[in-house]
Amino acid sequence: MRKMMALLLAGAMAVSLTGCGGSETNTTTAAATEAPTTTAAATEAAKEEATTAAEAGGKVEALNIYGIYKSESAYFVNEAASIEKTLQELGEQYGFEATWHFNNCDGDPEKFMTLVDTAIADKCDAILACVPDQTMSQSVVDKCAAAGVPIIAVDDGLIDDAGEKIAPWFGIDAYNIGYAAGEWMAEYASTNNLLEDETVGLLYMTMDTVSSCVPRTEGERDAWKEKAGDALADRTYSADYVSTQEDAFNNASAVITGHPEIKSWLVMVASENGALGAGAAIENAGLAESSCVITLGCDEMVGQWADGNYEIVRAASYFSGKVVGKEAITSVVEYLVNGTEIPKEYATPAVICTPENYQDVVL
Repeated sequence: MRKMMALLLAGAMAVSLTGCGGSETNTTTAAATEAPTTTAAATEAAKEEATTAAEAGGKVEALNIYGIYKSESAYFVNEAASIEKTLQELGEQYGFEATWHFNNCDGDPEKFMTLVDTAIADKCDAILACVPDQTMSQSVVDKCAAAGVPIIAVDDGLIDDAGEKIAPWFGIDAYNIGYAAGEWMAEYASTNNLLEDETVGLLYMTMDTVSSCVPRTEGERDAWKEKAGDALADRTYSADYVSTQEDAFNNASAVITGHPEIKSWLVMVASENGALGAGAAIENAGLAESSCVITLGCDEMVGQWADGNYEIVRAASYFSGKVVGKEAITSVVEYLVNGTEIPKEYATPAVICTPENYQDVVL
């Protein structure tokens, strides 16, 4: 059985924020509304060109699409593969030659902007982007607008200083994904008689600097409050981390070692790296058997569960980057080929899965 610590050490240097995109509103279904007026000249120019071609009976012969991501996590790789597959299928349907470029900037904002320049120089038709730092959103949108290239945010939104989206966004229903995790954890604690146990602690692994991850924790907290009330209120802790398993491990370890009276930890997270890092910290403290982590996502845990390594991470609030990628590229192609408006938002919901049923749930 592979242990969480071994996994942590193997991936400690990887900047991998698994599927940390999400809706900042409490929505339960995918939203499809008109494109935001703040998407600037790039999308307007593309729309005008596409509509004119459609009205004239013209045909798009080739589409050159770039995906520029902040990391090469399993979630993003799966999403990109879905985009490529769907793009090829749409190319066959509409009769155009499809080219897809998947790039990651390794968490480096400067490298991200260089990749945008490369895409523009290559005369790309559109960019699907997940930025490494949301404070750079306006600069990215402005650069693409000046070049007349539509840009669509996937997973993490492109936002202004007020947190409002300034480009079409495709991602996950963050609040309800967190809420589903909180509901499951409250039920687990109740079923296992942990709500009144004074040696049990509740730990939230948060990512407060990423706007799309904040609603996940809000959903977890709200669900716990609704289902478990004030249980464990005096033994509830938070540890913030910045994307990596290593950071999650270090900050979770600080909380765990600071509270030796806690013998069983119930952990909810903002991303799968939070689950893997916190799980390794719990294992390192010798508390794996009595503790429980519920992850968000499940791209990494699929392999772990297949190997029987699920003694700490016992469930996942699963969402699929494959669905996000398919919906995003389909909207982009329909926009470029037919002039169809790109939805302002699309949010895919979550499904709870466990080591017992994940093979029937995970795409």
